[in-house]
Amino acid sequence: MNNPFTVEETNLMCVFETSNRMKLMEEIRRVMLHIKDSDMEELAGQVLRKLDGMTDKEFLKISFEAAEE
Repeated sequence: MNNPFTVEETNLMCVFETSNRMKLMEEIRRVMLHIKDSDMEELAGQVLRKLDGMTDKEFLKISFEAAEE
């Protein structure tokens, strides 16, 4: 599976533990309750929608490394 995430989305996820899809989603939701930035809220929403739309097996095939554009 090709990485369906943008560089920005990948970098956001790399702030968290990425070994478990469901835990990653929980951590993003928990942190976003405290961040009041519309751009970050939109980015987190995009990430959560993509994570929700994939299986754990698909998730484990993705390499998560923070990158610069």
